[in-house]
Parts: sequence; C-alpha cells; structure tokens
Amino acid sequence: MFEPITNRLRRWHLRNITRRKLSLLDDRLLTDIGTRRSGINDFISAQFEKGC
Repeated sequence: MFEPITNRLRRWHLRNITRRKLSLLDDRLLTDIGTRRSGINDFISAQFEKGC
C-alpha cells in the first residue's frame, strides 16, 4: 500500500540531492556534462526520464 509513496519520496529525495550536488559544480564542469547552471532542473528531469 505504501510502496508507491515511498518510491516517489525516494525519487524526490534523490533528485534534490542531485540538484544540490550539480549546483556546487562550476560552469566549466557543468558544460562538460552537457548542461548550464540555468538548465540543471531540465537536465535532472531528462536524466530521470531516461532512467539513469
């Protein structure tokens, strides 16, 4: 019963951790992985949609 809720919470938590870690990188490293500071949220969404 609670499994879908816990899975959603876990994914939300993982996205937030990822967003925080990417925000700490400098612009050069962000460019190396294919995103910009303004595109971090879109980058995370795309990666999670792909299942990475």
